[in-house]
Amino acid sequence: MSDPNATLTQLAQEARQLQSKLAALWADEGVDQLHIFLDPEITDVLDEIKQLSMDFVTKVAQSSD
Repeated sequence: MSDPNATLTQLAQEARQLQSKLAALWADEGVDQLHIFLDPEITDVLDEIKQLSMDFVTKVAQSSD
C-alpha cells in the first residue's frame, strides 16, 4: 500500500507545476487578451474557468506545505 503522505506530496508537486503552466498559458499565450476579440459572455466563462482552475490547483499545491 502506498504512503498517503507521499502521494499527497507528489500530487502537490504536480499541482505546483500545473499552476505555473496554467499561469503561463493564460498570460504568455494571449488568452487574457482574448477579451479584445470575443463576446463578453464568452470571456466571462473563460474568466470563471481560469479562476476555478487556478483556485483549485493553488489549493492542491499548498496542501503539503
